[in-house]
Amino acid sequence: MSAGTGGMAGLAARDGYRRGLLVFASAAVVFGLMHHTDHVIRGNHSGWPFQAEVTPFTFSLLIYALILPGIYLTVRRRSIPGYHLFVAVVGLALLGFVHFVPTGDYEAPIGDIYMVYGSPLAGMLALGVLACLITSVASLGIVALGAIRARSRPTKER
Repeated sequence: MSAGTGGMAGLAARDGYRRGLLVFASAAVVFGLMHHTDHVIRGNHSGWPFQAEVTPFTFSLLIYALILPGIYLTVRRRSIPGYHLFVAVVGLALLGFVHFVPTGDYEAPIGDIYMVYGSPLAGMLALGVLACLITSVASLGIVALGAIRARSRPTKER
């Protein structure tokens, strides 16, 4: 194997991780917007700017201030898998705590999402969006971790 081939393989691997980071970060934005829209449509567990009160929903909108710069920088070919991993961990912690830890005002997926809709189809769609959001954020973290590990491996280019 020539030195140039190792360099091309390394470039291809980086582009593969870059593509994965962009796909899963973008999917998380799309499913996040759909899930936030679902909150507004349901009218429960929503908050400012759609209701007068500032609630955890309001603060959850800040996730876009974290994820969008990562997408922008990755599109500009900046290698920032550690940043994407941070966003994924924060996102998963937020999603897990808000939807699955039984505190006083948590959003129970069955009672607060599915059961609110009169239609089982609409309820399943809302739960599907939440599942896709969690899956895309977890996938973002996995790809980011893979990119970090690949970057730390020594190349055979020399």
